[in-house]
Amino acid sequence: MYGVAAAVWIVAGDRLPGGRWLAVHLFTLGVLTNVVVAFSQHFGQTVTRAAGQRWRWQPIVLNAGVVLVLVGIPARTTWATGLGATITTAVVVVAYLRLRRMRHASVGARFAWIARVYERAHGSFVHGAILGALLGLGVLRGSWYGAGRMAHLHVNILGWTGLTLLATLVFFGPTMVRTRIEDGADARAAIALRYGATALTIAVLLMLAAGVGGPAGTALRAIAAATLGVYAWAVGVVCLPVLRAAHAAKPSAARPALIALCGWFPVLIWADVAIVATGRLQLLDALGLAVLAGVLGQAVATAFGYVAPAIRGRTNAERAQLIARMARGGMVRTVAYNVGVAAVAVAAAGGSALEAAGSQLAALGWLLVIGSLATQMAVGLWPIGRREPA
Repeated sequence: MYGVAAAVWIVAGDRLPGGRWLAVHLFTLGVLTNVVVAFSQHFGQTVTRAAGQRWRWQPIVLNAGVVLVLVGIPARTTWATGLGATITTAVVVVAYLRLRRMRHASVGARFAWIARVYERAHGSFVHGAILGALLGLGVLRGSWYGAGRMAHLHVNILGWTGLTLLATLVFFGPTMVRTRIEDGADARAAIALRYGATALTIAVLLMLAAGVGGPAGTALRAIAAATLGVYAWAVGVVCLPVLRAAHAAKPSAARPALIALCGWFPVLIWADVAIVATGRLQLLDALGLAVLAGVLGQAVATAFGYVAPAIRGRTNAERAQLIARMARGGMVRTVAYNVGVAAVAVAAAGGSALEAAGSQLAALGWLLVIGSLATQMAVGLWPIGRREPA
């Protein structure tokens, strides 16, 4: 529902309350927060071999907080913003403690380190929520607002969602394309993500400190960029083996999208390092859109496309039918989606310099992105046993 609402707000632009801010946060706070909490809990139990538990209260309370924030910021209702941020953060902290207990209880689990990365991601959310609340409540102003916003973007997108995605890609990426992980890739990823997560934390603190302005602020931002380079190195260590495994795998619905997102991620993160280093911070919004749509959005769509047959199919025959259906046209949908992402990013980067052409390019890009997702949804929801969609 958050995804559909985000699409509506993207199409409507500033004609609806909240405008572009709400469109972005419907996806980041609405879609991604729910996905990260649910998937990290599921995979955390899997890699630590912990007993499964159902937390019925969690999605209800979590989304109560999310809705309060989404309503409070555009309406400038301070109490709703503060209460929503507190509730959402509290749920994430509880999820963090749960992951920590599962990891400490695990013995000899090969992938238990992934739960540790999930913990680091949850810690990033707490930092990002505090920064977001300070920005939303107007506490950070002037040069500190710009520095706080830059830190908020990085800790949420690269920490909360980025670390979760990277840790999950190590083992779930090859699984989605029905192949095996490269020998030694998990051990290399464990080391890289440990250093990458620490480097990201340091970089975010330096970005925030850059709000002091002047030569000191410039120097702090340059050091932040260098530190962010360690995170970019970690992204490459994780993504490149998965990219090679996907390229060598047999054709499937997930294969084109997995190749695309593993190609996007390292390139965009190194572009981020360059932007932060050179101070061309006006390009961060365009880069953020590319990461959100090209990497994170594509990862969510690919994962749900992979699990859809298991959720909807009651028998092996029905599941096989759905798998074949999702694979049909998968390459076309992926190409259209990624061309759309590139168009949206170019239009955002060009800004007013592109004038009317930029608006048309952005409209075309969003049409391709939303159309590809809607087509995948229609294919997945088409009744089983009926005539197959073209």
